[in-house]
Amino acid sequence: MTNSNGPALGAATAQNEACSVADGAANTFSRDDLVAGLHARGVCYLTPSPSGDEKALGDSELIAGIAAAEDARLRFALAGLFLVRPDLAACAVGVDATLRGAARDELRKQYVAAMYLQRLWRTHLRLQFGDTPLIPEHFTSELGLPGPEQMHGELGLRMLCERSPYNDWSSYQQVVDLIGSQPCSSGDVIPLKASDEGDQSNPGRQ
Repeated sequence: MTNSNGPALGAATAQNEACSVADGAANTFSRDDLVAGLHARGVCYLTPSPSGDEKALGDSELIAGIAAAEDARLRFALAGLFLVRPDLAACAVGVDATLRGAARDELRKQYVAAMYLQRLWRTHLRLQFGDTPLIPEHFTSELGLPGPEQMHGELGLRMLCERSPYNDWSSYQQVVDLIGSQPCSSGDVIPLKASDEGDQSNPGRQ
């Protein structure tokens, strides 16, 4: 069920007001603009590296633009963005209300994927990025998926991936690997790969 507790809802409402985006605005952004926006927010494993002449995008523009992108790797990077910057979750919820069709479906997919991944790889992500706030539960009811607390997110992620004709499970593990070893990772932590943690039969254990 969607999380709508008091303080979180208040914070989400305040941030959503600053994250509204006009319908269709995402269509004006180039791939280079979107990749540069990701680099600026700590997700820098996609190429090309920014040259400095890309259009500066707001958080809502970036989220909406990636959700509407044709490039699958770029769309999956949206899950990586929410893992690196879980504070953007409230903005994503606000952007969702402005999207339609495939872009809205993609945003919801990548949001819930990040929500599940964050629980599933909690220890791994904490070693890489320190303690970060949990991504609040949203869109699970709309998508007919379980809450993130079930099997530390693994059940929901597997159900989500089973809906795709592609190997989304592998793609999401690659996202976790890439954000942990990307060139803009903090020098204060040791880069990890998901496979480095050994037996992941219960990877969400603290």
